[in-house]
Amino acid sequence: MEKDIILFVNAIRPTTFAAFSKFKGETGRTFKFIVLVDEKIQESIAICNGQHELPEPIEVISADFDKPESIRRVLKPLESRLFAVTSQYENCLLELQKLIPYLPYMHLPTESSLEWASEKRLMRELLQAHNPSLVPAYLEVTDISDESLDSVERLMQYPVIVKPSGLEGSLLVSLAENRKELGVALKHIFDEIQAGYNLWIKRQRPAVLVEEFMQGDMYSIDSYVAADGTCRHTPPVKVITGRQVGFDDFFGYARLIPAGLSDTEIANAYTAAEGACHALGLRSVTGHVELMHTANGWKIIELGARIGGYRHDLYLRGYGINHIVNDIRNRAGEIPEIPTKLIAHTVVMQIYAPKEGVLTATGGEAAVHKLPSLFAMRQLCKVGDTVAFAKNNGDPVFEVMLSHSSEDQLQHDITAVEKAFSFTVQAQTEVLTPA
Repeated sequence: MEKDIILFVNAIRPTTFAAFSKFKGETGRTFKFIVLVDEKIQESIAICNGQHELPEPIEVISADFDKPESIRRVLKPLESRLFAVTSQYENCLLELQKLIPYLPYMHLPTESSLEWASEKRLMRELLQAHNPSLVPAYLEVTDISDESLDSVERLMQYPVIVKPSGLEGSLLVSLAENRKELGVALKHIFDEIQAGYNLWIKRQRPAVLVEEFMQGDMYSIDSYVAADGTCRHTPPVKVITGRQVGFDDFFGYARLIPAGLSDTEIANAYTAAEGACHALGLRSVTGHVELMHTANGWKIIELGARIGGYRHDLYLRGYGINHIVNDIRNRAGEIPEIPTKLIAHTVVMQIYAPKEGVLTATGGEAAVHKLPSLFAMRQLCKVGDTVAFAKNNGDPVFEVMLSHSSEDQLQHDITAVEKAFSFTVQAQTEVLTPA
């Protein structure tokens, strides 16, 4: 039988439809999409991952992922037609882990490698065992006692980063410059971590890491790891954090291509990314590797077993790389196509309000819509919503994507975006007058 079914675990990225429509136009190959979701979290995962806003209807089937007979029953009719099985979101990796034993003849990562890639503590342990130079000093902390703070201070120097072990996207990440700030940061994360796990449908045990702050510039690379461990890397993306533009936060303010690195720097970054993927034993998956370029070489910030956020749009606009199709083809044992000639300078920007509270007004959208390089803009927080920084589990108000063949034009439009937006935010303790 023809292998024509792609099975998506729990959820499908909306951009997948356009990606495969383009692929069909170029190759004539067609696939049927099916989402297999754990029935226990079906509604919550659909809301969290935007499954009610898909551009096309899709077949959704469900099973109880904790009952072998339930999984076997739904997989049996599909087995002979399965081309690939994929988990496109971080919060769907646990269900992919549970499916792996029932799909022994598919190209899939190991259950252990997905666990190692989902928990920063385990990730750090394996990276350190593989190559200690790749990671900073770190420690899992379970409380805010003096003993815990003493343990941190014995192992590392300030400043330090406090972060959740199992959340991505800079959520609940804080910087501490001294013991007092460390205590405040730890109390905050312990107070909020369960809410963060609940919000993003994370089923692991919440855990907190403290690690030595790395000075340098941040980049990311997506690496297609084949079944035999061969790594094929996408071009690096430069990441500018909120902290670099004046926020007390580490959210990804801007992601830019090209990254502005030399050929030697890129080659060394690829070596570090490949080492990280192999340290975690990844295979038949895309590794999203975040790196820091320091005075002492490349360091690994973290590694996820999925494609990076916004990467499909960045790579498609910037290089003509069909990243979503590549990811799935690699999982099926095929070789992805990675053009390296730059087509357009491209950036994705996350625009946060300058302070936290209730969003009462926004401005500047009309001016941004007129920019020559604009190709997409999305508003995530509406008037009346409570807005917060990433370190407090918050989302950006706007996502803006710009792309242009001229670097000067792109830089001009980036500056225009920074000047255009305005926000009125009222502290939640203030009494709001009804409109």
